[in-house]
Amino acid sequence: MFELLVYMITMAITPGPNTILSMANAATVGLKKGIGLNVGMLIGITAVTALSWMASELLYSYIPKAETIMKAAAFVYLIILALKMLRKSNLETEAKSASLLEGMLLQLVNVKVYLLALTAIAAYIMPESESMAETALKTALIPIICFVSGLVWALGGAVMKSFYAKHRRFLSIVFAALLVWCAFKAVL
Repeated sequence: MFELLVYMITMAITPGPNTILSMANAATVGLKKGIGLNVGMLIGITAVTALSWMASELLYSYIPKAETIMKAAAFVYLIILALKMLRKSNLETEAKSASLLEGMLLQLVNVKVYLLALTAIAAYIMPESESMAETALKTALIPIICFVSGLVWALGGAVMKSFYAKHRRFLSIVFAALLVWCAFKAVL
């Protein structure tokens, strides 16, 4: 169980598309207005986790093909997010939060989320669980830990909201570059 928790927390808290977007969104609109994105991410990671659990044994032999498709979709979506962030940096109008739907979609194409869920389930949860209830309980930790991690990053973004407002253009370029980096890391 300790190894499972270390793995999940490490995967969830390290920078990736979710954490970067969560932080940038909260820095733009604040934690309260930006929470919809995080709820969308929670719904998405819950769906991915459920799919990973149900399909882990069936997909095991097909993972290379599925991974290639997920990586391509993630690359395209992350580039779109980066371009959207750059476009936002030029707008002087009131900031609009990323949506619940965008949070869900990000999870559905985020290779890191699939790898987190599939690895946790296949390597740690299924081999060590003695019952379906124990498997379900341990598997439920995945979206919970990911949601808390996203909130930690969003809180960091909300704390730096005034700094972000002053340096919007520069920080938007940095965040967009980080999303592009994530996109390339997803396909490499």
